[in-house]
Amino acid sequence: MEDSQPSSAAERLKKIDPKYFGGVISLVVLLLFVFQNTEKTQVEFLWFDIAMPLFLLLVLTSVLASLIALLLQRLSRKRRSS
Repeated sequence: MEDSQPSSAAERLKKIDPKYFGGVISLVVLLLFVFQNTEKTQVEFLWFDIAMPLFLLLVLTSVLASLIALLLQRLSRKRRSS
């Protein structure tokens, strides 16, 4: 009886989508950047003036950018399917 799972780590790595590696590397770089920027900063946006840690600003900006990218990707798929 043949096992359906790959037998070695190298074979398992070959089955993983390369986009996954790009995402993991991007996440690691982002986390390194965030944790090296922990000082407090002043943020001025429109009529808001907020003091917050720089790492929090970086994380919020990254999350917002990811949500926008996800939304645009879904809208693009909807337009192609209709």
